Amino acid sequence: MKIALFTDTYLPQLNGVAVYLGDAIIELTKRNNVILFAPGEGPLRVEQKSENFKIYWIPSAPFPFYDGYRVATMDYKKISAILKKEAPEIVHAHAPINLGLQGLLAAKRRRIPTVVTYHTHFPEYVPHLLKGKLPKVFDHLSQTAVKKMIKYVFRKVDVVTAPTEELVRELRSYGLNNVTYLPNGIDFNKLKCEPKRIEHFRKQNNIPRNKKTIVYLGRISFEKKLDQVLRAFKEIENRDRMLLVVGGGPYIKNFKGLADELGIKNIIFTGFVKSESVGAAYSCGDIFVSASDTETFGLTFVEGMYMGLPAIGVNRLGAKEVISDGKTGLLVEPGDVKELASAMDRLLEDNKLRKKMATAAKKRAEAYSIENSVKGTLNVYKQIITKTGRKISGQKT
Repeated sequence: MKIALFTDTYLPQLNGVAVYLGDAIIELTKRNNVILFAPGEGPLRVEQKSENFKIYWIPSAPFPFYDGYRVATMDYKKISAILKKEAPEIVHAHAPINLGLQGLLAAKRRRIPTVVTYHTHFPEYVPHLLKGKLPKVFDHLSQTAVKKMIKYVFRKVDVVTAPTEELVRELRSYGLNNVTYLPNGIDFNKLKCEPKRIEHFRKQNNIPRNKKTIVYLGRISFEKKLDQVLRAFKEIENRDRMLLVVGGGPYIKNFKGLADELGIKNIIFTGFVKSESVGAAYSCGDIFVSASDTETFGLTFVEGMYMGLPAIGVNRLGAKEVISDGKTGLLVEPGDVKELASAMDRLLEDNKLRKKMATAAKKRAEAYSIENSVKGTLNVYKQIITKTGRKISGQKT
């Protein structure tokens, strides 16, 4: 099968969508041909990564409201010409805006079946992007506009996939009847690492062995609600506990400043870490925590759980989907710092409970393998193509 994927973010960027796509493409190209369209710097560039994988780096400009993201500047007519040449059997957009939207428009022009995945909860995410950039009145206006845009675009595609059951219900409440549940997946082999790599990571970041360690791993930005994690940790901090903040982002200085302001002593900010060190970072922890309430899947929750860390998250969206409250971790109400602090304290104090949850967490995480996710994705593709009366060609055996 020949598949065209459209995304607004891709490796070497490190975020949930980029990491998932990187893993999914490796799995897809074992038996299929994949063409990826992603924002690049400079003029249009084509990169043949392997026999079955090609990238079109589309001209783009920096996104003014969020550091590290880019906005494609090529219109759908030019993309349509590329699709005519490449002749994919399916177009899958991994966002309903920007380059993803251009891909969907081009596919419709070429009468190619379409899929879009709802990775990002845009009605709540967009106000975070605009935070401090525009008057507060635009928060509500942007949410309303985004919901209308989502409804309009999603009605035009063949299938919408959502990574959690809660998102499926939300999208169906918009009157959409083409929504299906399809969780993301992770290549767990990338998280496995030898003891010497873990030891190197410890020494490199001065991480002590004699402290129970809470790990936050992810982008350092306002929408991740890291401020709530810091405030909660301050309430339970003692000399035997450590907060390890792993990752980079546009606001790392702000959160370092907040940690100083709160008087937190036992905290380490590692900054950006390479993908090969992610498993080592989790291995230095005892529990994983994130207060983000906009995670549609919660990749880092699953990663942490696979590495044997009971997870603490908010009772919403991705965290709610992957954490079994009281079994593989604990769920708290969004924005409740005291409850978050209590959950941290409980898991750090109760060694027996923490170890029991660690075993259950790993087992739960294993269901979210990249192999399972891609198998489900290919089934969706085949159903759509078959429904159109077309034959699936070019698939290798």
